[in-house]
Amino acid sequence: MIPMLLSTVLALAAPLAPSIQAPDANPLQTIEASVVTHQLENGWTFLIVPRHSAPVVSFHTYIDVGAIFEEPGATGMAHMFEHMAFKGSDRLGTKNWPKEQKAMDAMEAAYLEQLAAEERGDQAAAEAAAARFASAQALAESYVDNEAFSRILEGAGGARTLNASTSAEETQYMVSLPSNQVELWCWMERERFARPVLRQFYKERDAVLEERAMRVDSSPFGLLLEALLDTAFTTFPYKRPVIGYADDLQRYTRTQAEAFYAKHYGVRRFVTAIVGDVDPKTLIAQLERYFGDLPAGPERTTIESVEPKQTEARAVEVVFPAMPILMMAWHAPALSAPDFAALELGLFVLAQSETSRTDLELVREQGLAAEVGGFVGFPGNRYPNLAILYALPTQDVSLDALAGGVRATLGKLIEQGPTDAELAAAKTVARANLIRALADNEQCAATLTEWQSKTGDWRNAMRRTAAYEDIQAQAVQAALAAYLSETNCTTARLLLPEAAPDPNK
Repeated sequence: MIPMLLSTVLALAAPLAPSIQAPDANPLQTIEASVVTHQLENGWTFLIVPRHSAPVVSFHTYIDVGAIFEEPGATGMAHMFEHMAFKGSDRLGTKNWPKEQKAMDAMEAAYLEQLAAEERGDQAAAEAAAARFASAQALAESYVDNEAFSRILEGAGGARTLNASTSAEETQYMVSLPSNQVELWCWMERERFARPVLRQFYKERDAVLEERAMRVDSSPFGLLLEALLDTAFTTFPYKRPVIGYADDLQRYTRTQAEAFYAKHYGVRRFVTAIVGDVDPKTLIAQLERYFGDLPAGPERTTIESVEPKQTEARAVEVVFPAMPILMMAWHAPALSAPDFAALELGLFVLAQSETSRTDLELVREQGLAAEVGGFVGFPGNRYPNLAILYALPTQDVSLDALAGGVRATLGKLIEQGPTDAELAAAKTVARANLIRALADNEQCAATLTEWQSKTGDWRNAMRRTAAYEDIQAQAVQAALAAYLSETNCTTARLLLPEAAPDPNK
């Protein structure tokens, strides 16, 4: 189970992965020539890629709002909005909006009174407010048309593709629909972003608490990763878990959530890619009609915090009754840094393929590890981030011995640099990975929106891949030496209870 979880994170975080060759001799040029960019006056950017091979359209909206923008004490708020965006509007998701709104307002007033009473230690007042809250919540729930938003899109053909995700840096909403449902998508997207209603907020907050309990508190990998981020970062908000801390989830209010929305959810932060069977001219007219009058909202937020340079090795241990895991993390540069691409190629050579150095030496030759992997750009890459290597030991191999093997393999790579064959393979896979992503409608939409939002120009995805060709072995070697040093390393170990150090000794 744990290797599958780790592999899933690797696949999501890593920009280089095994791929296939595209038949077009110049597929990137072909794709680049097909993209139509249209920005509304309010700043909402649309990237349109017409493809008429099938009557299907993929929609992907990338919003520049993630966990790093949250206030202390309200972690997990961005993720909560991913949930709230499926709750509909004052016209969608309700059986009687005026009555539902009145009950929701009563709920919020009672909950705020409960918190205030608890803070001043008035137990009787807190219990009375809690009773009023429960009564108002039951009344509000009676007016909810459950899952109306999702039900409509799923019924229109989006059942298998309707999804969303939240990360440290962004929130994304995606769906694929038949091409005769484009206007339905426009109407639905306008409803949830122009007229959002945070209905069932506290019910959903409880669901997120259960999600955290499953994915973090009772998950060995989740616990280890949270401990690693908290140790590796001392000040920068990458240290916060995207799902939020349990204490915060138990306390924050719908009033706080509405303030968060007003502060961060302006459409100038939106980038939407629409890929598939569409006519750009007709579509642009629809986009202007449905979204052109929405307010731009606040400017994009920049994180001013700078993580201090790490000058000595750090370590953290998590005790859990599961197989041991070793994770090593090094502070790495942002996506826009000149040496990010070289380090990216270096991580591929080190730990990101079945012929990587660590796989060949630690898994096949020495038998120290059952599985290894690595990636750079976690938990985000807009700002300086982490390069991570994970390894699962074979039976009877200690984590100390495994860590020593990792350091030895890494040391040789830094000393010798990658071979010509290793570097060529990394470059080939990088290019093939982008070609494959852009050939698929859903992945194409995701790729274009991410690069547009993070770098200001979706074409930078193609430029980055082309830039790989100019990177020499010496540049990869220098990047590995600069960042993957012992003093820049944070090591996290998952230990069985019987292997944990005795705190009394």
